[in-house]
Amino acid sequence: MLETELGSGRQQQLSKQESLEHDQPASESSYETEQSADKAGHYFDNSKPRNSEEAKNASSIPENKVDEELDPFLLEFSAQYDAGPSEQLREETMRQWIERSKSIINFESDTLGQASEKLLGYVKSALPVALKLTEFLIEAEKEEHPISLGSIAAEYVLIRSKEVDLALGLETDAHKTKQTEEVIDYAFIMSNVGDDPAFSGTMSRLFALGLLLYELFSGEEPPLEEGLLNADEIYANFISANSLCINSKTDSNYQPRTKTQRYRSGFTDCIAGLKCLDTPDSICTLVGNLLECGQGDSRGDDAYPSFADVVLDLQLMLKDPSRFLNDIETSPPPPLLICNKLYGRDAEMETLEQSHQQHMNGNCGGAIIKGKAGVGKSKLAMHIHELSSKCSGYFLVAKFDQNKDVYPLATIGALFNSLIDLFVRDATPAQLMTVDKALQSALGVQVALIVGILPSLPKIMSSLSRFGYSSCFDSSMSLRFLFGELLCVISSQSRRISLFFDDLHWADPVSLLIVGSLISGKEGRNLVYFACSYRDDEVDGNEQFHQWLSSISMLSLVTIKLGNISVDGVNMLISDALHLSPRVTRPLSSVLHHKAGGGNPLFLRQLMESLKGKGYIFIDLNHPKWAWDLDKILSLNMSDDVVAFLIEEMRRLPTDLQLGLKIASCVGSSVKYSLLDILSKDLGEKIIDILQQVSQKGFMKNVGGTAFCFSHDKIEQAAYEMIPEEERRENHMRFGLAVCAHTALNTSADNDELFFTSINQINKGGPGALSNTSQRVTIAELNLKAGKRAATLLDFCTGFKFFAHGISFLGTDHWNTHYDLSLDLYDAASDAAVVIDNAAAVTLYTQQLFDHTKCSDDKLICMYARARVLSNKGLHREAVDSFFKILLMLGERLPLRMGDAELNDGIESMNGILQNTTDEMILHMEETSGKKSDTLMKIYMELCYSTHFFDPALRGSLSLRMVELTLKNGLCSQSSSGFAFFGEVLVIIGKLDLGIRLGELAMKLVEKRGYLRLKSQVIAIVYQFIFVLSTPLQAIADAHLTGYRAGQRTGDIMSSVVNCAFMITTRYTAGQCLGITRKNARDSALKMMSQKIALSDHFCLLHLQACVLIEGWHLIDAESIDNLPGEKQIIANFKANEKSTVMFSQTFHVYRLVRTFLFRQFDTSVVEVGLISGDLLQKKIPIRPLYLCGFFFEGLTSFQYARQTQDHDSSLWIAKGEYILGKMQRWNEYFPWNFENKMLLLKAEQMSVLGRFDEAESLYTSSIRSAIDHEFIHEQGIASELAGLFFHERGLVAKSYSFLMHSIECYNKWGAFAVAKRVESHIQSQFRSDLMELGPVDDSLQSLFASKEEPPKKRQNDDL
Repeated sequence: MLETELGSGRQQQLSKQESLEHDQPASESSYETEQSADKAGHYFDNSKPRNSEEAKNASSIPENKVDEELDPFLLEFSAQYDAGPSEQLREETMRQWIERSKSIINFESDTLGQASEKLLGYVKSALPVALKLTEFLIEAEKEEHPISLGSIAAEYVLIRSKEVDLALGLETDAHKTKQTEEVIDYAFIMSNVGDDPAFSGTMSRLFALGLLLYELFSGEEPPLEEGLLNADEIYANFISANSLCINSKTDSNYQPRTKTQRYRSGFTDCIAGLKCLDTPDSICTLVGNLLECGQGDSRGDDAYPSFADVVLDLQLMLKDPSRFLNDIETSPPPPLLICNKLYGRDAEMETLEQSHQQHMNGNCGGAIIKGKAGVGKSKLAMHIHELSSKCSGYFLVAKFDQNKDVYPLATIGALFNSLIDLFVRDATPAQLMTVDKALQSALGVQVALIVGILPSLPKIMSSLSRFGYSSCFDSSMSLRFLFGELLCVISSQSRRISLFFDDLHWADPVSLLIVGSLISGKEGRNLVYFACSYRDDEVDGNEQFHQWLSSISMLSLVTIKLGNISVDGVNMLISDALHLSPRVTRPLSSVLHHKAGGGNPLFLRQLMESLKGKGYIFIDLNHPKWAWDLDKILSLNMSDDVVAFLIEEMRRLPTDLQLGLKIASCVGSSVKYSLLDILSKDLGEKIIDILQQVSQKGFMKNVGGTAFCFSHDKIEQAAYEMIPEEERRENHMRFGLAVCAHTALNTSADNDELFFTSINQINKGGPGALSNTSQRVTIAELNLKAGKRAATLLDFCTGFKFFAHGISFLGTDHWNTHYDLSLDLYDAASDAAVVIDNAAAVTLYTQQLFDHTKCSDDKLICMYARARVLSNKGLHREAVDSFFKILLMLGERLPLRMGDAELNDGIESMNGILQNTTDEMILHMEETSGKKSDTLMKIYMELCYSTHFFDPALRGSLSLRMVELTLKNGLCSQSSSGFAFFGEVLVIIGKLDLGIRLGELAMKLVEKRGYLRLKSQVIAIVYQFIFVLSTPLQAIADAHLTGYRAGQRTGDIMSSVVNCAFMITTRYTAGQCLGITRKNARDSALKMMSQKIALSDHFCLLHLQACVLIEGWHLIDAESIDNLPGEKQIIANFKANEKSTVMFSQTFHVYRLVRTFLFRQFDTSVVEVGLISGDLLQKKIPIRPLYLCGFFFEGLTSFQYARQTQDHDSSLWIAKGEYILGKMQRWNEYFPWNFENKMLLLKAEQMSVLGRFDEAESLYTSSIRSAIDHEFIHEQGIASELAGLFFHERGLVAKSYSFLMHSIECYNKWGAFAVAKRVESHIQSQFRSDLMELGPVDDSLQSLFASKEEPPKKRQNDDL
C-alpha cells in the first residue's frame, strides 16, 4: 500500500511543495527555505531548524491537525485515510505521541515493580510505532529518491492512531467510558530535508533510525557528546567517513575514521540511559545494534545489515513478547524450553488444512503422513486437533506401540471408549435414544463380540444384557463390521469426528484391518476425518502393511511425506528456544542442523538439551541472554545416529535414573502407577520418584499423575538397547513373575490388563530365563489361559502367540508327561491358526496332533482343520478331497451325482418323510448332542458350499445326507444350511412347492433358533436359487443386501461376497440404472482384487456389460475400462486362475447373449457361446435371476433366428424358443411378478413367427403392460421395440413409430444409451422424415399408461 500511495505521490508532493513555498511569505514560515532541483527536476526541501529549540517548536503541531505549510503532501496522503464521521482519529508528531503516552504513566506513587510494569506497557505501545515507521522506510527505499537522511528525525515523524473497543473489536468515540486500545494506523516522515539521499548509505540511515528509536523508547533525545549535537554534522561525518574509508583502506591512521570513533562513547551513554530506565534488554540491544551501524567499517557483527532485519525483530517482539521482548529471569537459572510447535512445515500444514477443508466439503477422507522417526509426523497430525476444534468437533488419537501384544485390541478399544464417553457427555436424550435403537438394529446379537473390548458400550446401548454370546466365522471381519457400524451410528448423531492413528506400522493385523475398514466405509465418511502416520523406512519387510496400504490407495486420502527440516526451520526453532533474533542464531543453527542428522527435530531437541547440560549453551549474566560457545560445539565429537546419541546421554545420568529408564523400557512405551507400585515392592526402589526425575530430564512425561510415557519411541528404544541382552531377559522374567504373583492375589478392575502384561513379560524372558525349570508347566498353563481369554475378545492373532509361547515352555517329553496340556495347547494353536489363515502353522500343529493323539476323533479334528484352510484359500477341489478322506474315516459313503437312480430313490423317500413332517415339528426338535454327528454336519456343509463352485451335481447327495442326519440326531446350526441346500435341489428337479417350503423353513431356523452365524449363507442359497420362484427380483436384491451385511457382521467372508455379487447382478436383471450398476460393480471388483478374492472376475464381467450397454459395442475390444480389465484380459485371467468356478462360464455366456440380442449382432457364434439352457440342465445347475435373464434372451434370440432361417433350421429355432417359453409358463404359474411379462413377450414372438398376428398384437401390448406393473423398465423397452418392429412389418407405420420411440425412452431411463442410439438409427433409416417431425400420432400406448398401478416402492440404497 505504501509503495503505491507514497511512491506515486512523492513526486506530486515535491512539485506541490515547490509552488506553495514560492508563494509563501518568509515571515509565515518557521524555516529558512532553500530550494534545489535534482537532474530529474524534482525538488527537495533543504530547510532545517536553526537550533534544537526551534526544531522542538516547529514540531508542535496541534492534535488532529495537519500543518499545511509544513508539508503540503501530508494533506494528500491523509486524505486517503480520512475517517468517516463516526470515527475518532488522532494525528500527531512522534514527540507529541511520546509526551501524551508518557503522561498516562504516573510513576510517583508506584513501587519499583509497578513502575517497571508500566514502563514495559509503554514499550509495548511504542513497538507498533517503531514497526510502522521502519516499514515506511523500507517502502521509501524502493523509490528512486528515498527519504533523505536529515528527515529521519523525531520532529518529522507523523503518527496516526485510533481507539478500538477491546470487547467488541470496533472503533469507538474517545469520550465513551469503555476499555479501549490504541491502534497505530501508520507512522511516516512528513518532509524530505537535509542532504541528498544519494549521498547517504544504508548504514547511515540505520544509524539515524537508531537515534529515532532511542528517543521513542526513552522519551528523551540522544545524549550525544558536547559539540556533536548537530545532526547534520553527524550525518556529514558518516558520509565522509564511510566513503573515504572505502577509498583509503590501507591508511589506518586516517583522521575522519578516528573522528567517527568519538561517537561510540555517546552511543554507549544512549544504551546506558535505556538500561537505567529498566528498558527491556531486547530493546536496548535493538537500539544498540542500530547505533552500531554508525561505526563504519569498525562496526560490530551484531549491527543490522538492513531495515528488513529490524522489521523482523520488531515483529517478533510484538507477536511473542514473553519470548523476544521481556527480560530473561536468571534466578533461578531458567530451563531451555523448546516450543511445542511445528517448524519449517508451512507447506505441509497448508496441505493438511486443504485436505481438512475438502473433507468438510465432502471431497476428502483424510491424510496419510509418512516419514522417518523423529521428523514430526505426530506433531503435524496434531494440527488436525486445532482444525477440529474450530468446528467444535471431537479429536481422538490411537497410538500403536511396538509392544503390540500388551492387551488384545487395547488401542482400538481405548479409542472407541473415549469416543463413546465424549458422545454421552454432549448428547441430548433424543440423540441417545436414536443411537440406542440404531445400534440394536445394526449390530444385533453380534454386539456381544465387542462388549469385552468396549466397557463404555452399555452407556449407549441400554439392552446389552439380552444379547448372549454369538459365534462367528472370521472374527477379524466381524470386528471390522461392528466397529464400522458403531462409528457410522455415532457419527450420524454427534459432532464431527477426527481420528488419528499414530505409528500404524506397529498395529496388530486385526487392528490394521479394522482401521482400513473404518476408512473405506462409505456411510458416514463425510462426518469422520481420518489421519494415519507410519515410518516409511521401517516397513520394507512388512508385507501385510504394504497390502494394507495398497487396499486404501484408491481412497480419497492425501499423502504427506515429511523429511528433515531445513536450516531455516532449525533456525526458527533455536531462535524461539534461546529468545534471540533468527539473525543472531543463524551461525549456531547451521552447525546444529548438520550435527542433528541434517535437521531431524527429535535429534535437534535432544542435542540442545545435551549442549546445555555440558555448558556449551548457557545464560550470559552480563546482559542477560542465552549465549553459546560455537568453537566447542564445532569440535564436539558425537554420533550421527539419534539412538546411539541418546544412549550416550543416558549413560551420563545417575545410576538410579538409568535404572528407572531400563525398567520403563522393559514394560513398554507407557507404564501405569499401579504396575510401578508392584515392581517397586519387588525391587525395593521408589520407581515413581525415580521416573519423576527422569521426566524432568525430558526423557519421559508424567501423564495426569497416573502413568509415565516416553517422550518418543526412539528414547524408549535407546533405553532398551542400553540393557545387555541377557539382562533384558532376566528383567522381563522377574517383572512378569512379580506381576503374575500380584494378579493371583488381587481381583481389581485392571487385573485383566495386569495379567496380560505379566504373561507378555514372562514370554519375552523366555524359557531360558527361568531359574526354576519346574515353573515351566505353570507358565504354559498361564499362556493357555491368556490365549483363550484373547480369543474371547476376538483377538486370535494375540491368542495364537500365547498358545505358541505356551508350547515353547513345555519340556521335550511333554506328550508323555503332560498329554492333556499338550493336546489343549496344540489344538488351540491350530484352531487359532485356521482363523488367522496361517496355513504353515496349521500344518505344523495339526501334524503334531495327528502323530501324538491317542484318540481317532482328535485325529479327525486335525484333518478337518487342514481342509478348512484349503477351503478358506479358495482351493475347493483340494478341500473336497480332504473332506472326502474324513468321511471315509468316519464310515460315510462318498456322495452320488445328480441323476443316479439310487440318489433319486433317496430323494423321493425323503420327500415323503418331509411331507408328513410339519415345520413346527422340525423347529421344536432337540439339539444334537453327538460329537460325530456335529462333525459330519460341518463337513457336509463345507462340501455343499465348495462343490457349488466346480461340481454342483454333488449337492443333491450331500444335502440329502444333511437332512437325514438332522431328522435322526437333532438340530444344529448347520441344519438350516442343510434344508436350504436340499430345497435348492428340489427346485432343480421340479419339486417347486416342497423346495420353496424348505427355503422358508431354513430362514425360520436361522431366526427362531438363533443360528445367525449361518444367516448370510442361508440367505445366499434361499433367495438366489429358491425364492426366485416366489419373491420379486427387487426384493431378492434387497434380501441379498441383508445377507451381505449379515456376513460382514458374523465374519463369513465368502458368503458376504457372494451375497454382494448376487445383489448387484439381481439389481441388474431387475433393470436398475446401468450407471449405478457400473459404479457398484467397479467398486466391488477393485475391492475384491485388492483382497485377491476369485469372485472379482464376476464383478469385472458385470462392469464390462454395463459399460458396453452405456457406451457401445466397441468397448468389447478395449484393453481396460475404468481401471478394470477388458473382456480379453478377463477371459485370460479366468483360464489362468485355478480358483475360478463353473459359475463364471455361465455368467459370461449370459452377458454375451444379452449383448448379442440388444445390439442385433446375430451370427453363428451365438450357437456356440450364447445358448445356456442345455448346459444348465445337463450340469444340474440351479436357476437364479441371472440365468433366468439368460433363458429369456435365449428364447428371444431363438425366435429371431427362426425369422432369419428357413425350413428345418427355422423349425429347430422355433422348437428351442417354445422350450424356453414352456419353462417360463411353468414358472409363471408359481410367481407371475418375475415371469409374466417375459412369458407374454416370448408368446408374442412365437405367434408372430407362426403368423398368428392378431394374437401377437395383443400379447405385445400385454407384455408391455406387465413390465410396467412389475417395474422392469428395461424389459418394457425390449417389448416396445419388438412391438414396433412387428407393427412396421404389418404396415402400421405410425403405430410402429410410437412404440419404437417409447422403447428409446425406456432404454435411456435404464441407462442403455448405446442401445437407444441403435434404435434411433433404425428409425432414421426406416421412417419418413415428415413422420418423424410430426412425432407420435398413434394413441395405442396411451391405454397402457392410463391404468398404470401405483409407483414403485422406494428401494434400499442402490449405492454400496
